[in-house]
Amino acid sequence: MTQAGKITWPNSGTLRVNFLGDSVGYRGSFASTLENSWRYLMRARLESVGPVAYGSYDHTHNANGNTVFTSVSNVSGGEDLTFVMLGTNNVREAQEYNAFSSDCASALDRVRAAAPDALLVVGGTWMPSNGGPWADCERVAHYNVLIAEQAHKHDGLYVPFTDLFDHAPNRHPTGDPAFGGYTTDGFHPNDTGHRAIYDRYRIALSL
Repeated sequence: MTQAGKITWPNSGTLRVNFLGDSVGYRGSFASTLENSWRYLMRARLESVGPVAYGSYDHTHNANGNTVFTSVSNVSGGEDLTFVMLGTNNVREAQEYNAFSSDCASALDRVRAAAPDALLVVGGTWMPSNGGPWADCERVAHYNVLIAEQAHKHDGLYVPFTDLFDHAPNRHPTGDPAFGGYTTDGFHPNDTGHRAIYDRYRIALSL
C-alpha cells in the first residue's frame, strides 16, 4: 500500500481525487500557465507518488455570474481525496452569515454524500485579513471561522489562506500575462501565489 503523508493509496492502487472550487480553487486563473496553477502542481505531486484518477462535478454560476457554494452539484463520488475551495465570491457578495454557513454546509453535505470516506480538505477564502474593498477584517475572519466550523463538522481538514493573500508578491505586480488571455489583476494569485497555495496544502497533508 502506497502512503504519502496523510494520504493512503487504496488497495486498488489508484488514488481517486476531486477538486471543487472557483477561479482560484479550481480554474487556476491568473497563473501564467495552467500547469503553474496550484491544482496542477498538486496533481503533479500526487502523480509522482502513484496512479491517480480524477473525479468531476457539475458547475453553474449564480445570478451574478460567480462561482459560490451553491454552484456545485452532481459530484462524481467514490473519491479518496477531495479538495474544496469555495466561499470567496460569497464574501465578495457580502452574503449574510447564516446563509453563508448554510450554503457551505450544503455543499460539503453533497461532497460527503458522494465520497463518505474521502480525506476532505477545505480551503478558506482568498481574501485579505483587513477585508480590502470587499469586507472588513471582522467579517473576513468570521466567514473563515464559519468555513472552518463546517469543515470540522464534515470531518474535514481546514486550511487557511488569508496570510498568503496579505503577502503582496503572491498577487503583484499587475499586468503580467496569464493563461487564457488574462493579465494579473492584483486580486487573484499569480504564479508565486499559486505555488504558495500549493505549498500550504502540501504541508497540511505532510506531502
